[in-house]
Amino acid sequence: MRLFIVNQGSGRGRGKKVWNKIEPILKERQIAYQVEFTKYPKHATEIVKAVNHTNLQAVIAIGGDGTLHEVGNGLVGTEIPLGYIPAGSGNDFARAEKISLDPLEALERILAHQVRKIDTAKLGQKMMIGFTGIGLDALVADTANKSVLKKLFRKFIYLFIMIRCLWTYRPSHVTITVDGQTYHYDGIWLIAINNTPFYGGGMQICPQAQNDDGWLDICCVKYCRRRTLLRVFPRVYQGTHIDHPYVSIYRGKEIRVQSEQPLTIHVDGEIYGSTPLDMTIQPQSLLVL
Repeated sequence: MRLFIVNQGSGRGRGKKVWNKIEPILKERQIAYQVEFTKYPKHATEIVKAVNHTNLQAVIAIGGDGTLHEVGNGLVGTEIPLGYIPAGSGNDFARAEKISLDPLEALERILAHQVRKIDTAKLGQKMMIGFTGIGLDALVADTANKSVLKKLFRKFIYLFIMIRCLWTYRPSHVTITVDGQTYHYDGIWLIAINNTPFYGGGMQICPQAQNDDGWLDICCVKYCRRRTLLRVFPRVYQGTHIDHPYVSIYRGKEIRVQSEQPLTIHVDGEIYGSTPLDMTIQPQSLLVL
């Protein structure tokens, strides 16, 4: 039996539309399934932890990166694989895993049941599945999640809001410790800590990141003026920003971020809290389809 967890409101209603395409196929092919619809934040994690794992072949998230994050948090450390049918605005995990945005193609991948292990990362009581942002990008994620424009612009909402937030955000003094090595920076704009290359709807913020190599990739953007950041920013879609002198790239297994003033943190696109942050890689801790 396969459990489908559907966020009907993801992608401004796309989650519901995707499920309406998927369910008739399951019935037609007589595939045993159960479906649960999320009703509030963290509900997906609660559903996964409450379900009987006996004879459960997989848990499939239908929604955006936030829904995937919640389902994945319930499955980390278990022998139940995670499937994903993207129905959000960013769909960055799908992009990293080469999961089709066509719901029926994504379903066929799930039914093929090819399982592999990926890394996650631990932050307090929460697990990161794909990406974390601190500073400007967390402000952008929070603003985008609340914006009525998300349905209209979808893929480009993060770019639009990034440009808007750029003029009000104030860079901060930050201390980053990577596997015991400490770096001090004034004027940090953002820090991304990723298992996958993408976030923000296709930005290759950490283009070398892989979610099965046992490492976390870190990208720090620092010091530059707004107009310079605005000029360099489009390069993030090709991942060529990493060669710029205002960008520093690190790789590590244990990361600590401290800041002069609390900076907002998002994890897989959902607001987590604020700095300080401690994160540790959890190798091969989640099964995915």
